Amino acid sequence: MESENIIDEILKSQSNFHSPELIDWINESDENRRKYIQYKNTWSLLQRGKDIDPNLVEMGYNAVKAKIKKSKRTFTPNFILRYAAIILIVLLGGYFINSTILADRKTTWNEISVPKGNRTLIQLPDGSKAWLTNGSKLQYPEKFNKKERTVQLQGEAYFTVSHNKKRPFIVNVEDHRIKVLGTEFSAISYPDDNEIRIDLVSGKVQFDVRKNKASNEFNTYTLQPLQSIVLDKTSGAIKQSKIQDGFFSYWQEGAYKFENESFLDLSKKIERIYGVEIIFEDEKIKNRSFTGVINIDDNIYSMMEVFKRASGSPFEYRIIRKTIYVKSLN
Repeated sequence: MESENIIDEILKSQSNFHSPELIDWINESDENRRKYIQYKNTWSLLQRGKDIDPNLVEMGYNAVKAKIKKSKRTFTPNFILRYAAIILIVLLGGYFINSTILADRKTTWNEISVPKGNRTLIQLPDGSKAWLTNGSKLQYPEKFNKKERTVQLQGEAYFTVSHNKKRPFIVNVEDHRIKVLGTEFSAISYPDDNEIRIDLVSGKVQFDVRKNKASNEFNTYTLQPLQSIVLDKTSGAIKQSKIQDGFFSYWQEGAYKFENESFLDLSKKIERIYGVEIIFEDEKIKNRSFTGVINIDDNIYSMMEVFKRASGSPFEYRIIRKTIYVKSLN
């Protein structure tokens, strides 16, 4: 099936039910399924808050228009623009990894992945919004069921949840879950981090921590506005405190403020923001503490020079492609 036929069905469809011909084509192979999901997710993201540069759309428009002139079908300018936008996002993105069409063919699950050093806004089916950043991934259904609104997060996101008393909003983070009705909060849960963190801005959040992997029982903690909760994944310890001073700067301005934070801990944030890998060539430099601000719009060279000047003890660094080697000089 040609790409324009697939996109045509996606654009015209008001639900997840497509023609028998398209369903049969999707089920013919994994490659067909992957191609359909990529186009479907792209259009979903375009509809829900991802802006695209008008100049790129114009370039895509001209390229696609030239291509489909060879077809015997008639296309409206509006269709060509939408087609061009989808093709461009697919080619330029990196925002789409995978998705699943359930066996009953009634529910499509979108999986949006944001590359390191990027941010994007997702509007969910109920009107709730999620800002994703720094190598994060969010899975959500095309349509929420009548009992609850469930999504799966890996990484970090800031949620603004539409209030609905009858259908709680649930964010699954690894083996645990965050349950809310209508609120604003952030969640950070990377598989390679030792902590899961939740910061509540407004409303009320219930954090259910699974007692162990084999159990379906949870310890429940409740957060009040402007409170944080951190779960140590190794020990199971819970720590509650006030939201950090730099919280709003990070999410609203893309500026991460830190105070007396070790270079090792900061390296994880730097790697996610800039899409690089940091290798420490000696142990001394890892534990050196820094205070300052990382702006996600700064380039990696400027940021490393700031660290170098701010360091009480000299160090040197080398950047080879996307790897930064750091070494103490004493």
